[in-house]
Amino acid sequence: MKKEQLAFLVGGLAFGFLFGFGVYHAWYASPQQQGASAFANPVTAAPQSMPAAGQPPAAGQPPAAAPMVAEINELKRQLQQDPKDLAVLVRLGNLYFDVQMWEQAASYYEMAVEVHPDDPDLLTDLGTTYRGMGQLDRALDTFARASALDPKHFQSLFNTVVVAAFDLGQFDRAEEAMHALEAISPPPPRLAELRAALDEARARSREGGGRS
Repeated sequence: MKKEQLAFLVGGLAFGFLFGFGVYHAWYASPQQQGASAFANPVTAAPQSMPAAGQPPAAGQPPAAAPMVAEINELKRQLQQDPKDLAVLVRLGNLYFDVQMWEQAASYYEMAVEVHPDDPDLLTDLGTTYRGMGQLDRALDTFARASALDPKHFQSLFNTVVVAAFDLGQFDRAEEAMHALEAISPPPPRLAELRAALDEARARSREGGGRS
């Protein structure tokens, strides 16, 4: 299953990206599969547009929109037959996530979590979507649920550092998640860079009289 890519800006700039699972073109069948990252920013990239289900693509819209809408229509038809079809719920969430339609993506991820509440990967996707919606405290709470299920789940811990430190300035909470990350063996990817950015951001916050 593909992971959402991580990217970040060092030198006093905030991290803009999170790790997630399943937010691109993957069925739910193998949630533990590890794959190469494909990075994208869920918050600052320009939103794409997509016609409503059942509507033809607008003039000038990329040709890829038409098969996406057709797939959404088919998935919703399947969902009418089985409202708790986990693969369909997650796929719909993924498709709406891809075009940054956060509320729609969150609604399907929420339904998927109701069906399968104990999957930290799925919770991480949901939390990442909340962050895209600007619901930062809700995102942190969801990452915390994922981390409670798997204390070594590096994606939820990593995302906690990003949202707590760089979005909210809650450096104590970020440091706690950072320590949990540093205890994982072998080390998760990009750990040294995250530590350097966190330390620099915290130092700058102290210099400016901000929260620690």
